[in-house]
Amino acid sequence: MYYFVDVAVHECQYQLRTHRWNCSALEKKNKNPHASPILSRGYKETAFAYAISAAGVTHQVSKACSMGKLKSCGCDMHLHGRRDFQWGGCSHNIHFGAQYARKFLNSRDRARDIHSQINLHNNRAGRLAVIRNVREQCKCHGMSGSCELETCWKAAPDFRKVGHVLRRKYEAASKVAYTNSADSRLFKHNGRRPHKMDLLFYESSPNFCERNSRLDSPGTTGRFCNKSSHGIDNCETLCCGRGYNTLKVKRSERCNCKFYWCCYVECQTCTITEWVTVCK
Repeated sequence: MYYFVDVAVHECQYQLRTHRWNCSALEKKNKNPHASPILSRGYKETAFAYAISAAGVTHQVSKACSMGKLKSCGCDMHLHGRRDFQWGGCSHNIHFGAQYARKFLNSRDRARDIHSQINLHNNRAGRLAVIRNVREQCKCHGMSGSCELETCWKAAPDFRKVGHVLRRKYEAASKVAYTNSADSRLFKHNGRRPHKMDLLFYESSPNFCERNSRLDSPGTTGRFCNKSSHGIDNCETLCCGRGYNTLKVKRSERCNCKFYWCCYVECQTCTITEWVTVCK
């Protein structure tokens, strides 16, 4: 079942590709990203990993239902929205996907301590990132594309969009304190109750500059950096002040592709030589 989390791990790596911690620790040989020790901590990065994992399971299970890949679910038959078209097709079963993700991932965190409560909160934020971005897909019917009749169905959002939503939440994540108040157990430092889609953490992150086996963190040695960037991928920041090496590398890629009727594509292989900067 960790197949459903794969899409989340890859999206995590894409969204944080320029960060010192870039989700590489989550790509485990046993396909269980939750085996990474960093997920036992309360870091900002942990919050993002939990949220995007929950989003990934919700997203993939929802689509699998509509494709008939799971025996326990099918198309979503709940019809909502405008009535000036005909519901049809096979809507992605977001409701079942969210329920499954909640059952599958929340079972790990049954305790009432701050770590478990924050994990549950971030899991929900991930599910909501999918639920709140469900879109309508429609197809027109009629003579010469006149769209006399429009058939629509609900579809899960593109997962790249979900990743963007959660990365923005990650960048604005809030460190929280723990309270036993009856109305809420988690509060921000200013006393405001967190929003459902806020990402929360309770432990300051390390700098992730050096290899740390206890956190399954590879460090940034050997990472490509951008010496002309003003962002977090610039060499000074990403290399943690250790400096960088400039290397001349060659790579091959397909080029000058031509489409032949019918039906194949023929490409050449081009060798590209470029200079790259790599953290010491």
